[in-house]
Amino acid sequence: MVSMSGATGYSPDALIIDRFGLNSDFIEAQGLSWTNNLITSSGEDLANSKHNDHRKPYVQDYIQRFGVRKVEANALVVRPEAGRQLCLDTVRRYIPDDLLSDFETQREAAQQQARTVVAQLLDRV
Repeated sequence: MVSMSGATGYSPDALIIDRFGLNSDFIEAQGLSWTNNLITSSGEDLANSKHNDHRKPYVQDYIQRFGVRKVEANALVVRPEAGRQLCLDTVRRYIPDDLLSDFETQREAAQQQARTVVAQLLDRV
């Protein structure tokens, strides 16, 4: 990103990377379902000792702590409000509520405008 600063005017000097997501406390609190495997998106199994990453410390630590199970991100489909709240809580660490409120107001207005346009287009069909 630094290499693009001159062209874009953006500087990553104040950039904060805050990793958040489905941790075990959140999973348990929301009653999300665990899947009994560690098959990756490429179809390989991290629990298999022949997997290239199987012996890496982060994989072994995970298996020791949680076993050979995982929770897919799409598990939040059954708890959309909890997922939204998880994201909102993270955003609120950095953006004041009044700015979020302004954003919500503008978003709602834009959504209503989009609904109106879609309804008008459907009426023409």
